[in-house]
Amino acid sequence: MLERLRAGVSGNAILADSLARMRKEDINGSVYSHPIGEHGHGAGPLIGLWDRQEGVPGRGDVAVIPDSWFSIELSVKAPVPEWGGRELWVGMEEDAVVDGRGKAAWALGRQERFHLVR
Repeated sequence: MLERLRAGVSGNAILADSLARMRKEDINGSVYSHPIGEHGHGAGPLIGLWDRQEGVPGRGDVAVIPDSWFSIELSVKAPVPEWGGRELWVGMEEDAVVDGRGKAAWALGRQERFHLVR
């Protein structure tokens, strides 16, 4: 999704392109992203919702603007053979910045390992 998050592109277009790429790579997952503002979820385009993976009329039609922040929430489901094929849901949430040139990058890096909490 980070590759598709660009200024001038609507949230719904980013969602559709991201989901198409996931399907091409045989990933069973979802995309949800919202702009970050001073009050949590800020003004700007929604990129899917956890329960609206077909697009979000209105807020999803808005284009991304430069110099904005987004919370990128992704999830994936995968069957676990040791659990009799039951699906495991795993989610992540990381923040991204769309810079003044309209290109996105991870705000503080990307989590690449699980943290075990006991």
